Amino acid sequence: MMRRVIYTSKSRIIDAPSRVDEIVALSSARNRDTGITGMLWFDGANFAQALEGDPNEVGKTMDRIRNDPRHEDIDVVFDRLVASRLFGDWSMRRPDDDVPSTDSTGFLIGFAVNQRTKSAQRLYEIVAASDG
Repeated sequence: MMRRVIYTSKSRIIDAPSRVDEIVALSSARNRDTGITGMLWFDGANFAQALEGDPNEVGKTMDRIRNDPRHEDIDVVFDRLVASRLFGDWSMRRPDDDVPSTDSTGFLIGFAVNQRTKSAQRLYEIVAASDG
């Protein structure tokens, strides 16, 4: 079993959205080393991210994110053990990378619509706005 966490947060780097590429590059290298996969959506003001992998490693990653000054108002929308990966071998991607993201974006949109919570609505808005 592995752990999947989906969260949203407000970005504190609105004035420098190109820094998101730096986040993805660093996260991709770190995640590759720890076996974490996932995707990061960014709508210009907010992040939505899905992480999956070893429960302890995902926990450590979430601890780093909670202490990262580039995020605020972190809201965990989903945190459960799952049987299989949704993000294959993507150590970290954005939906506008040259990889097919339709399945994972569709999953998150469907998940958010079915949850009917304020947190899930925010997730939906971020993913829908940033999926290029």
